Amino acid sequence: MTRRRRKDSQHLADARDHLRVLQEHLARGSLADTLIRDAVSHRLEVAVDAVGKVSPSLLEAEAPEDWPRIVGMRNMLAHQYADLDQEILQNTIDKRLPDLIRLVDRLHELAVSRER
Repeated sequence: MTRRRRKDSQHLADARDHLRVLQEHLARGSLADTLIRDAVSHRLEVAVDAVGKVSPSLLEAEAPEDWPRIVGMRNMLAHQYADLDQEILQNTIDKRLPDLIRLVDRLHELAVSRER
């Protein structure tokens, strides 16, 4: 049995869902709450993972300069979580999350149009 590759739009829809849930967690409280910080960190990590599954040509077209920094943050979340300073995560949420959401939305629109 062969596995079918999921479409880019499906991966990006997953990323959008993770980012929506991340925002719901933030609406419940601050990153000072360990439970919220853990939930936000996890959702951010898996959202970036989902984006990372799309076609390289799509990422290169829309995020050639931003993508390595985004992956770097994801790697910190995944591999250096215990050492991650809450201030770094808060700064990322405050200053970078809106850009990530816009990027995922743009990528999703482009993927949908390419898949038609």
